[in-house]
Amino acid sequence: MDLKVGILLPRSDMFPTLAMDFLNGLKLALKKSQITNMPNFVIESIGNAADQLVIKAAEKMILQEEVDLTIAFCGEHQLKDLNALFSAYKKPLLHIDLGGHVQKKEIVSPYVLHHTLNLWQSAYAAGVYAANKFGIKAAIAASFYDGGYHLTHGFVSGFTDSGGEIECFYVGPMDYKNEPFDNMINKVSEADADVLFTLFSFKEGNKIFEILSQSELNGKLPIMAIPLMTDERMNTRNYKLLDVYSAASWAFDDETDRMRSFNTEYTDHYKDEPNIIGLLGYETGLIMDTALQHNASIPLQIGEYMRTQHINSPRGTFSFNSYNEPHVDIFKIRKFNFNEIKYHNTVIDTMELSYIDKLYTKFESLPASSWKNPYICT
Repeated sequence: MDLKVGILLPRSDMFPTLAMDFLNGLKLALKKSQITNMPNFVIESIGNAADQLVIKAAEKMILQEEVDLTIAFCGEHQLKDLNALFSAYKKPLLHIDLGGHVQKKEIVSPYVLHHTLNLWQSAYAAGVYAANKFGIKAAIAASFYDGGYHLTHGFVSGFTDSGGEIECFYVGPMDYKNEPFDNMINKVSEADADVLFTLFSFKEGNKIFEILSQSELNGKLPIMAIPLMTDERMNTRNYKLLDVYSAASWAFDDETDRMRSFNTEYTDHYKDEPNIIGLLGYETGLIMDTALQHNASIPLQIGEYMRTQHINSPRGTFSFNSYNEPHVDIFKIRKFNFNEIKYHNTVIDTMELSYIDKLYTKFESLPASSWKNPYICT
């Protein structure tokens, strides 16, 4: 039987080739899999994945296209309706995003699997590491945009759970292009903190790095950034910025056999280096391959089925927890450095947080504070 898969993908300014990057990773994994024939993909653009277009496109996949599996990239504001839709039809949904929000228990369904790169968990790990490594006083500088997800809460919780205190909190303006950010530098300097946590990305992140590099803080105050701020593809010139770190569930510079193999195979096949969207697509392909080992078809209750499985990914082996999300308990501490050619996120340490899944209960009361679009599709 030929497999038919519906794929709903948004646009992104930060990742303008998001759809192609995701599909490249997905197809690469499937070519290496036990699947005999490449699935028939029905691909639908869903804008910024911020409105009811996501729901309409998903129902079209079920009723008109009669797909065996729907893959949808969207944020938390569409999940409740998507969850209800696929649960009612008893059809499998693989929801994907980068993991900027904490999953709620009400969204758990046996028919829905959620796959992310565990960003909010990484932010918590960053907070734990910062408090233990740099000191117990932190300043936070956040974008008006990136600060609107659960990454901030993740870092604050990890930092304060480890005995730290937040000395100051700066939020950038909506119009960052015309902002000199003098107030940010002054506020952070006056806080006399041990570490600065930064939540910016894309062009705003580039600007913040440039400003920090030219400030008195450079080399004096360690910076713990979110991993999208230190993304290798988004930073193309040397800021000469010192002591910048991040915590993430992945590192393309990781020396493990699986990550090196993934980098080599992706680059050889597509003549381009992979990014995090390609990695997300690749892991989605691994999930599909694993799911298809269930009677050679995608199980209808994909969420429940995948709880019993393990995925051997370039970022390590992970399983799925009771929230039908990837369970990752080892996070990579990465140093952001320039090697005369390009930036790298070099793994300098790892952190094991075996209790990470307990945070879902702790964060259950968090409001849906994120923007309507998924992180980070603007």
